[in-house]
Amino acid sequence: MHSDEKAPSHRWQATALTLMAIGLAGCSQPAVRGYQLQVVPEGFLYSANVTQGVNVFPDREILSQGMWLGDIQAFEPQSEIYVTRYVGNATLEQSQASRNVQATRYGNPASIDYGPVVPVTIDGQAAFAWMETRFDENDAVRSMKYTAAIPYDTVTYTVEFSTSVARRLHPDSLTRVVHSWGFGETVVLWGVIAKVGAVLAALVGLLVYKARG
Repeated sequence: MHSDEKAPSHRWQATALTLMAIGLAGCSQPAVRGYQLQVVPEGFLYSANVTQGVNVFPDREILSQGMWLGDIQAFEPQSEIYVTRYVGNATLEQSQASRNVQATRYGNPASIDYGPVVPVTIDGQAAFAWMETRFDENDAVRSMKYTAAIPYDTVTYTVEFSTSVARRLHPDSLTRVVHSWGFGETVVLWGVIAKVGAVLAALVGLLVYKARG
């Protein structure tokens, strides 16, 4: 069989294993206190052990990284919230430089709009944020990503919320979640986890079936 014909099967298998790992991690999350999102969309699952391909501050040491995965009911992961903790206090200039690197990565195509870095207040801290919007061939919004850098005295957290789900494609939908960042306690809603776990199990089964087909 041609190598291109094998690739979809490998992608199905990789996706199934990734979703299974995230599902198990999400179901084992205890109630913990610390810096975290206070508002998380219903049904999102959390994994504390992830590695992101492209980081906001690639030159900084990463202390920890986690991800919320959501909107899997349609059998396709369509929303992600990455939370990364870096060493050091990021500045406005460094945030602008990061945004500019991202904006030039694909040659500034007309189908992608990178908004400016704007000062915001998150958890009582002076923070910096910007919006990335992608459009389809009809100039309709295809996806959005909102990134915030939240510096503290010795560390900087970044929160990146990206989605292609139609009902979330509005700036307020993303900023409400990201701006909820602060010190608090994660409360595990076991009923929600059980419901999403059932959907996840069905999804994994479907992916494995397709991988074998």
